Amino acid sequence: MKLYEADFYRWTQETSDRLRRGEFGEIDLVTLVEEVEDLGRREKNALESRLSVLICHLLKWDLQPGKRSKSWQATIALQRSRIERLLKQSPSLRPYLREVLPEAYTEAVLRAIKETGFDSKTFAETCPYHVEEILSTKDVSVNC
Repeated sequence: MKLYEADFYRWTQETSDRLRRGEFGEIDLVTLVEEVEDLGRREKNALESRLSVLICHLLKWDLQPGKRSKSWQATIALQRSRIERLLKQSPSLRPYLREVLPEAYTEAVLRAIKETGFDSKTFAETCPYHVEEILSTKDVSVNC
């Protein structure tokens, strides 16, 4: 059994030590390449997940004005902040927002249906928000 399969953390530590020491011939290169690619996928998945949560809360905000709360407002601000931080750390993900918007919207609608009990017909077939609007730091105000 490979160290990678037996003890992932130890594999990461040994691999990083070998890289620092320039012991490239001692590195499981195939596994390292797969892990680096997986890191990129995780960043994209994190972005899509945060976008979906944000859109869900924007939908609920727009469709349920009587239920607006500081909690929803905080969730919107938090997701926007975390998305911006992720984009600051990985600016090349910014164009991916437009690409993933349809999938994130579909997931957001499913979340919103579950959380509100609304029928799927309540929601537009395509995302009613532009990326710029979704990420806008414009504060959503609560009258409670």
